[in-house]
Amino acid sequence: MPLRELISRLQDPDPVIRRRAAETLGHMGGDEAAGALVLMLQDPDDTVRTLVSNALAAFGEDAVDPLTRYLAAWQGPVDPVVATLLGKLRDARGLSFLTAHLADPEPATRAAIATALGRIRTERALPPLLELLRDMADGVRIAAARALGELQDPAAVDALMDEMADENPLVRAAVIETLGRINSEKSVDILSRACAEDPESDVRQAAMAALRRISARAVTPLIQALSGDDLSDRIRAVSQLLDQGKASVLPLAELLGSDEPTVRASAAEVLGVLGDAAALDSLIRALADSDARVRLSVTNALGRIKHTRSAQVLARLLEDEDNKVAAAAANGLERLCELAVDPVFKLLNSESAEVRVRATDVLGRLRHKGACDRLVRGLADSVTWVRVASAQALGEVGDTQAAPALIAALRDRDPVVRATAAEALGKLRDFPATMPLLGLLGDEDDLVRINALRALGRIGNPAAIPFLEPALEAPEPDVRCAAIDGLAALRVTSVLPTLRRMARLWPRGKEPGKVREAARQAIATLEAALEQENALAPHPEEDGNGDE
Repeated sequence: MPLRELISRLQDPDPVIRRRAAETLGHMGGDEAAGALVLMLQDPDDTVRTLVSNALAAFGEDAVDPLTRYLAAWQGPVDPVVATLLGKLRDARGLSFLTAHLADPEPATRAAIATALGRIRTERALPPLLELLRDMADGVRIAAARALGELQDPAAVDALMDEMADENPLVRAAVIETLGRINSEKSVDILSRACAEDPESDVRQAAMAALRRISARAVTPLIQALSGDDLSDRIRAVSQLLDQGKASVLPLAELLGSDEPTVRASAAEVLGVLGDAAALDSLIRALADSDARVRLSVTNALGRIKHTRSAQVLARLLEDEDNKVAAAAANGLERLCELAVDPVFKLLNSESAEVRVRATDVLGRLRHKGACDRLVRGLADSVTWVRVASAQALGEVGDTQAAPALIAALRDRDPVVRATAAEALGKLRDFPATMPLLGLLGDEDDLVRINALRALGRIGNPAAIPFLEPALEAPEPDVRCAAIDGLAALRVTSVLPTLRRMARLWPRGKEPGKVREAARQAIATLEAALEQENALAPHPEEDGNGDE
C-alpha cells in the first residue's frame, strides 16, 4: 500500500483501520513513517497509542528528531506510553520534556517518567529523580528508586537511605536494591540493620543481596540473618572479625569447627569472600565435613582464593562422588583461570571416564590455547562422552589448529560426536571444513545434519549455498530451521520469498511455530543486510557521471 494512503488511514474514524495502518508503517520504518506516527501519540484509542509507541521505539534514532519536534508543542497531560517511549530511545533530548511533566496528575505517568529518566542515564536526571523519590504515590517512589539504580550515582545515597523509613516494604526493597547497585560503603550499616531487623522477609532478602554486592564487610551481616537465635552472639563476633580484614581469618576458620552446620557453612562463605590464602589449611580440612552443605560452601570458597593450592584441591574435587561438589569445583577452577590448567591436565588421564569428561569441560571453559593438543587426543578416547566433550571444548577454545582433528571426527561412529565436531568447526569458522561438512548433509542422523547446516552458515563459504537451499524443503522441521539459520548467516537474500512463505501464519502457512519463528528472524537479518547494502551502494548523483 502506498505511503500516502497509509498516512491518510491514520485519520480514519475506525480505530481498527488506524491500528492496521500504524502496524504497517511500523514495519516500513524510515523518516516519513516516523513523522506520521508521532502525530498519533494522542490518538483516543489506547491500542493505537501503544502500537505507535512500540513502532517508534523500534525505529530508534530515526524517531528521535520527529518525536522531539512534536513534543516541543505538546499541551496537556502526558500519556505513560510517551514517557516509556522516551526511555526506550535513551536520548538525552527527551530529558527536558520529561522534567517539565514531573507534576503530571497521574501517578502512572510520573512513574513512567521516573523509569525513562533512569534509562536515559545522564547526571542531569539525578535532581528530578530525587524529587520523584519523595512523591506521595508508592509506585512513583518505587520507580524513582529503581531508576536511581540505573544512574548508580553516589550522590543519591543519602536521599535513598532516608527512604529506608518508608512504610511500604516494596519501596524499601527497591531502595535497598539500588543501594546495592551503587555499591557505597556508606550504606552498609543501614543495610545491615535491615538485614537483621526488617519485619518483611523480602526486604531482608534484598538487604542480604545488596550487602553481598557492596564489600566483604557486608557479608557477615548475612551470616547474622541466616543464623538462629542461639547463635546471635557468635554472629555479632563474626561481624566484628570481618571488619578487621586479614586479622579475622583465624577466628573465622575456628568457626569451621562449630557444632552448627549453618555457622560452618556461613564461615566458609565469608572466608571465600575475603579470599585470603591464610584460610586454605582450614578450608581444606573442612572438606571432610559430614554435612553436604558445608562441603559445598567450602568448595565455593576455595574457588575464590587465587592460589595454586586451591587449584590443586579443586582439581581433585572433580573426582568427588557428590555431583554438586564436583560442579562447584569446576566453576571454581574456571574462576582461577591459568592456575587451574596444569592440575586439570593431569585428570585427562584418569581411569574414570566421568572425571575425564569433567576435566575436558573445564579446559573448554578456560579457553586455554595450550590445551588444544591434549583435547585433540580426547577425540580418540574409547568412551563416547569423552569424545563429545573434547569436540565441544575444542570449539570453545577456538584454536584453528584443532580443525584437522575435528574434520576427522566428522567420520566418528557415534552421531553425537559427529554433530558436536560439526558444531565446533562452525565456531572455528574453518574454511577448509566446507567440503567435509557438506558431506554430512546426507547423514542419517538429524542432529548431525542440523549442526552441519548451521556450521556451514557460520563458516561463510558461498559454495555451500546450493546445498543449503534444498534443505529448506527437508521433511524434518529442525533441519529446515537449521537451513534457515545457515542461509541467513550466509546473507543469501535470494531466499527471502521462500522465507516469507514459510513465515506465514496458519491457514495460509503450514509450517510449525519454530520454523515460522526461525524464518521471521532470518527475514529480519536479511532485510537489514539488504538495507545496509543499499545504503552503501553509490547513488547516481555521486558517481561523477551526472550532468553539470
